[in-house]
Amino acid sequence: MTVLRLVLAASAALVLAGCGIGKPIPEASTYVVEPPPPTAAATRRPEYLRVGSVRVAPPYAGRALVYRLDEVQYTADFYNAFIAEPGPLLGSKMAAWLDQAGPFQAVSQPGTPLPASYALEAVVTELYGDFRPDRPPAAVMTVQFAVMDLRGVSAKPVLERSIGRRVPLSDDSPSALVRGYGQALGEILVELAPLLAKAGAQ
Repeated sequence: MTVLRLVLAASAALVLAGCGIGKPIPEASTYVVEPPPPTAAATRRPEYLRVGSVRVAPPYAGRALVYRLDEVQYTADFYNAFIAEPGPLLGSKMAAWLDQAGPFQAVSQPGTPLPASYALEAVVTELYGDFRPDRPPAAVMTVQFAVMDLRGVSAKPVLERSIGRRVPLSDDSPSALVRGYGQALGEILVELAPLLAKAGAQ
């Protein structure tokens, strides 16, 4: 059964459940994005990096998974959702991955008020399952990054880069999509890490 049929079937089930007195409304299945573990950098910079709050573009900012069905039609699947809002969820995963991988001495989680020499800002501009019928299913993720040097009187940008990935999926199921998101996030961070090693370095 395709994702579109699953969404329509779930919507119909919700309507029928609402008509039945005392029948519980089905709960949503929830998912966590897990990028593959990184390889630690051979050398680390002595500075500390703080990850700011990760923002997500409005079409994808809710917890429901989003599917692209054709050139203009998207749908939100409220029965399959992230376990938390995608911005904080992805921000915590980015910070943990970069803290383990380097190249900075340490990386703090979003919202942590620890002093740092640099700050990483991120905006997720694309986050959806491409389930158009004329092409193979894929997880699509694009993130705009900006690194700010906090050591001066005022913060100044030292790196701006948009990195995206399109990861083919084995099928168009929600679980396959979220696994694809994990792979996409890992590949994006692998590309980002060497850029961070040089950002603002004298």
